[in-house]
Amino acid sequence: MAQTIKGKSFTWHHISSLVESDFDYLQKNFKFHPLDFDDLRDDTALPKLDVYKYYLFAVLAIPQYGAEHHLVDKLDLAIFIGPDYVVTVGRTPIDIVDRFFARASKSTGLRREALGKSTGYFLYKLLDYVFRDSKIILRELTRETRQIETGVYGSQSRGTTEKLGLMKRNLLYLQHVIDPQRLIIHQFLNSRKKFIPKDLDVYFDDVKDTLDSIWVITENLKNIIDSLFDVNEAILSHRTNQIIRWLTVISVIFMPPTLIASYYGMNVDGLPFSDSVGTVTGIISISVLVFVAFVFWIDKKR
Repeated sequence: MAQTIKGKSFTWHHISSLVESDFDYLQKNFKFHPLDFDDLRDDTALPKLDVYKYYLFAVLAIPQYGAEHHLVDKLDLAIFIGPDYVVTVGRTPIDIVDRFFARASKSTGLRREALGKSTGYFLYKLLDYVFRDSKIILRELTRETRQIETGVYGSQSRGTTEKLGLMKRNLLYLQHVIDPQRLIIHQFLNSRKKFIPKDLDVYFDDVKDTLDSIWVITENLKNIIDSLFDVNEAILSHRTNQIIRWLTVISVIFMPPTLIASYYGMNVDGLPFSDSVGTVTGIISISVLVFVAFVFWIDKKR
């Protein structure tokens, strides 16, 4: 169900969780293009900006971070903006947008600041609020990167490799979400609608700077994770080589006794020393001594 806040020269209509009855509300109160409603129904809608004669329609991807599963995801926010209205629509509740609406409805100061000018200025305030909040995701990813780095050079458990893979996925996905938004901000500036005048360029450039900084920090974290991934693979490869080396040493040491035992285990009469317990004991003793001596020799070489 749509909620509204009345500004100085326009009204903000906000639909937090889209249901079928909301389409009736939008069709009754606005003359939006039918293709826009198709985009609202499409769960896989890509970020876009459509420029119409009297309004703009945009679909933005808002980054989200699930603390439970440590996954970066996105939620789509649809925005209709005209000279005397702004309509924001979420298919599912978007916490940051809902919080901004709640604050604007309760705070006279924020309502005067955000809704006291044009719809273009309000769009800037909304985008600035939403994408600055996305920096919280970066802080969380930076903290997890430090923990992973400690694990790579420390415990080196199987979980470290899994965390590296998950972090790489999160950073690539965050870039996948942020990159199209930078283009859409540029398209807002080039739409040249009266409600987004040229004097707002500096404000939208500020939003683009925020997105650019998120992109740069994400790229730096990705480079760190790529380096840690290489280090982790090198350490795992070294440990594997060490295990194979020890298995080879053990196999070589026990190969002569195994060969002798295989002959004497065939129950063939007349083999030398077949009735001598002392000889068998001697062979076992010599094998153990050779093994111990080999271990000390390898340790000394290291």
